[in-house]
Amino acid sequence: MRIGIPNILPLFGYVFFGTLSIAMTTLFLDKFATATTGAVVFLAVFILVCYIMFVLLSYRFKIVVMTDKELIFIIPFRFKLQSFKFDNIKHLKWDLWETYKMGDYRKLVIQTSSGYLTSISDLEFINYNSLETWLINKTDLKLNLDRKLDIELQQAKWNRWLNVVAIVMFVFFFFLFSKGQLRTDIRFPIQIAIVIIIWRLLARLIQYQQKINES
Repeated sequence: MRIGIPNILPLFGYVFFGTLSIAMTTLFLDKFATATTGAVVFLAVFILVCYIMFVLLSYRFKIVVMTDKELIFIIPFRFKLQSFKFDNIKHLKWDLWETYKMGDYRKLVIQTSSGYLTSISDLEFINYNSLETWLINKTDLKLNLDRKLDIELQQAKWNRWLNVVAIVMFVFFFFLFSKGQLRTDIRFPIQIAIVIIIWRLLARLIQYQQKINES
């Protein structure tokens, strides 16, 4: 059995906008009576944007479970549950989800015999490769694997440069915090978090370069 593990980026956005929405609403209600009209309008618009982002992330949030016989999609905030046998899958298509500033992501579009369309992507799930492999092994479809490899190559070519930029940026932040005036008990956990992020980015960069070299 395979269960989709939420990726860090959308999960962080979900927690961030949810927390920010609650915090800013509390601040707005507390300061409403004494704040100027301009401040009230600014806070109201900012809070509205936070709630819109939270709702959009909630709308797209889904849980994927793959058993030996069926594929299950749970979309809790839309009160939807879809399940179908693997032999009901009639088409699998690989696509590139281009976000540019946030990188490119692989997406596998799934179509069933009834015409139901859904997808999984490596933007949504950190274990996308495992889900993809499980799904391929459970179907008897004639797959366009050349398209799959082409999508992986396109992603690698674009994302490797974004990873380089991100690594340089986090190295800068690491030395910035090292020279700052923060207390050690605050500075050290931040440095550890930055090192973990850099390590993860380096690992992805190596994978992208290997994919490009193989092509």
